[in-house]
Amino acid sequence: MKNQSMTDDPALALSRYIQFDTTNPPGNELSAAKWLADQLAGRGITSDIQIHEPVPGRGLVVAGIAGHEPLKPLMINHHIDVVAADPAKWTYPPFAGHIADGYVWGRGALDTKGLGVMFLFALESLLKEGVRFRRPILFTAVPDEEPGGDHGMRWLVERHLNDIDPEWVWDEGTGAYRGVFGDALLFAVAVAEKQIYRVRLTATGAPGHGSMPHKDSASETLLAALGRIVSDPRPLKAGRAAKQMFSAIAPAQPFPASWLLKHLANPLVLALAGSKLSSDKFTNALLRDTVSVNIVRAGYQINVIPERACAELDCRLLPETDAGEFENWLLSRINDKRIQLEKIQSSPPSGIAPTDSAFYRAIEETVHALSFGAGVLPLLMAGATDGRYWRERGYPAYGFTPMILDKSDMGRVHGIDERISIDNLHFGIAMTREILRRLCA
Repeated sequence: MKNQSMTDDPALALSRYIQFDTTNPPGNELSAAKWLADQLAGRGITSDIQIHEPVPGRGLVVAGIAGHEPLKPLMINHHIDVVAADPAKWTYPPFAGHIADGYVWGRGALDTKGLGVMFLFALESLLKEGVRFRRPILFTAVPDEEPGGDHGMRWLVERHLNDIDPEWVWDEGTGAYRGVFGDALLFAVAVAEKQIYRVRLTATGAPGHGSMPHKDSASETLLAALGRIVSDPRPLKAGRAAKQMFSAIAPAQPFPASWLLKHLANPLVLALAGSKLSSDKFTNALLRDTVSVNIVRAGYQINVIPERACAELDCRLLPETDAGEFENWLLSRINDKRIQLEKIQSSPPSGIAPTDSAFYRAIEETVHALSFGAGVLPLLMAGATDGRYWRERGYPAYGFTPMILDKSDMGRVHGIDERISIDNLHFGIAMTREILRRLCA
């Protein structure tokens, strides 16, 4: 019998989950991890639950749901940590889990506590129905995804890869957006993602009095180099992941856009369509290596010329890009011995998960069954997820969050007033149920 402290309302459960402030840094995910463990046990999903602490205060949940056939498990994962939120800019406090106007509001509602609740309620519903799983399911909830996963998924993979050995990994994704691909409703399944390549540029120069500027200023040296980098973007490239994505989008577009997207592999077509594709930040990011200048530091007093200036660049490389070649390109644009380049973080190419797998087909079949007229497309993600740790090791990892969002909701992930509609929450549970049934029951 279910623990009476367990609510039957997914919105209330998500509200409670959001109330755990897991802003990273510092994370402090342990209390939320213990709550998830209580949910798994109290709902009768499983008693095979472990809570790890990769470092003190950082909780990681691993829970096994047994299968009655000797098959590799399906791993379903979401992350517990969230990015920071400024309460002064939100309609409702970001960690109140406020329910109003048909939405659950709060940081993590979309990214990715909502997905965690979908997993919980879908599993509970199937088990209450009497479903016996032939394939085992491994429920994981990890800390530290937002800054890169060192104390989360990376820790888990490095220590327990052989113990887990999944058939497929189901991680976070984007779902379907209205108004992004014309009138078509397309559910995106992430099959690949760009490489992370983050660097720090440090310029040095002669200090001095602000009243007497000179050419050896660290600040001006750095700004000139940054200008050379951002004014000369990397060339457009349509790699394998991008080509299959845009080919899937093409049928939903009017002519000639449909023809152009179908034939992006042709350099002449890419050049012809390049101006239009580059004007949209979404398509631009999927067709070239990008550089984002996000942190610039210099000086401590307005009338003092600083001797040191730093900038941190978030670069995202296409799966096909060689990191060494990119670094040489970056150095050629800097072209100044007064500037040192330091690599902060990088990830290898993550590989591309196949679209002819049983997992991908289960999503396609579920979308066609529950969302009439919608399609599915294989997505190259501009951002990074925990799925890359599995793809790097040859495991098929997919990113998919079963929800339908308006275009305006795209900015709420990591933005102000993050929220998920209660309708979406219920829809996501229904879709998750069906996918799990097709793959594991």
